[in-house]
Amino acid sequence: MTTDDTNTHDGEAPPPAPTKSDGRNRAHRTMAIVRWVLLALVTMVAGYSVWTYWGPGASEHSSHREDRYYCPMHPQIRSPDPGECPICHMNLEPIPEDRQSDGAEPGRARDMSAPSNAPPDVVPVTLTAEKQQSIGVTTTPVTRGSLEQRLRVPGSVEAPESGLAQVRARAPGFIERVAVREAGVRVTRGQPLAWIYSPEIYRAQEEFLAASRWATRAPSSGATGTSPTEMVGAARRALELLGLSDADIDEISRSGRSMRAIPVRAPISGHVIRFNAVLGLHANLDTTLYEIADRSRVWVIASVRERDLPHIRAGMTARFASSSRPNDSVAARVDLVEPEVSETTRTARVRLTIRNSKYELRPGQYGDITFELPASTALLVPRDAVIHTGEHDYVFIDVGSGRFEPRTVRVGIQAGDRVQVLEGLAEGDRVVSRGSFMLDSESRLQASLAAAPSPSPAPSGPRPAELGPACEEAFDGQKYPDKFNQCRLCERQHAGMGSMVADCKNAIPRPWR
Repeated sequence: MTTDDTNTHDGEAPPPAPTKSDGRNRAHRTMAIVRWVLLALVTMVAGYSVWTYWGPGASEHSSHREDRYYCPMHPQIRSPDPGECPICHMNLEPIPEDRQSDGAEPGRARDMSAPSNAPPDVVPVTLTAEKQQSIGVTTTPVTRGSLEQRLRVPGSVEAPESGLAQVRARAPGFIERVAVREAGVRVTRGQPLAWIYSPEIYRAQEEFLAASRWATRAPSSGATGTSPTEMVGAARRALELLGLSDADIDEISRSGRSMRAIPVRAPISGHVIRFNAVLGLHANLDTTLYEIADRSRVWVIASVRERDLPHIRAGMTARFASSSRPNDSVAARVDLVEPEVSETTRTARVRLTIRNSKYELRPGQYGDITFELPASTALLVPRDAVIHTGEHDYVFIDVGSGRFEPRTVRVGIQAGDRVQVLEGLAEGDRVVSRGSFMLDSESRLQASLAAAPSPSPAPSGPRPAELGPACEEAFDGQKYPDKFNQCRLCERQHAGMGSMVADCKNAIPRPWR
């Protein structure tokens, strides 16, 4: 018996000797376990991500995503994903970094740090050097200089109310003859316009002739103590009160006969602007036969802006040039500054008087009035730097680093291409003198984009039909992520627009799930 045989127990087989294939099998089993562990970890991470994005909190998560796209034509349309504007169908553009909303509160704009004296609906703007160059932004410093106080305002010619006269009969009668039959005719004072027969005036003439004849026969005082001369004088005054001129009364006294129809004469020189005298007309005391306007002096009504009124006072002189003769100006004097300012034009009426002996100025003409004011030193800015909205005047200040801030100002006299600034600026400030309107448009666009409301979360309870199907229930976010995003975009863009939310969702091509 060998030594090996003695070391083995009866009935036991010797263990097999290890081989290389056994080591490889153990390594394969270990790698397989590692792979399954890694796969399990990846699956758990992926499942958690899907659950947090599409699960019950998906709506809240999505509603807090930052808006990154907007419609340039309708800034209130915003979305976290690219798409198309539902109003104008333009492609949504990326929101610049300086316009993006604060991620902590969706729908609220970042603090623009607008100055307290900025006008409403205008916010500071930050532009790169390239963009400033593309829109042509140019700045100019505010300077202090001598301002030629020359105020130029529009004006219109009007007939003075003080130059109007009406012609009436002093006693009821009938028009028997008409000399002036049309308006626009120029007449002189004392010129006969028409002839009227009045029984009352005829009777007064007879009394005057009787008194004159009696005075020649009985020069002494009568039984009543009234002298014939006094009686003739009283009869003559009666004719004067009835509208007869001295020449007419002298003619009656000379001829010794009463006039059947007496002339109705013009009381002033001027132009006939209205007439009613026709043959056979029965004229009463309230009948206006003619209306005459004296235009040897005319009024020029100037429209002076509210801010320029402190420089205008009664008695000061000015020059008026009509639009028909712009190089031939005439002197004018301020008579009245009316106390009211128009609510629509924000101007006041200033009345000036001009001699018009040659009748070259006609009511209804337009022209320019120039007021010469005392020269003074003031802060000056270019005229194009000031933006006028009707309610506010403001400029954009260059504060450096490409930032432009709006600032409300109070302006004064405008002289040529420069404007006087009374409040709001200091000497040395740099204002935008060119491209201010483009800058104003950009500022208002940013203000409207920042103020656009964010859609509120859906209320609890039964879902209104106008909101359409719920995106989480009707759309399969995993299988159709693009259509699910379109559904969410409909809710954001059409929030508060009634049935447009449901119409937008139903327009998404099916299938959804």
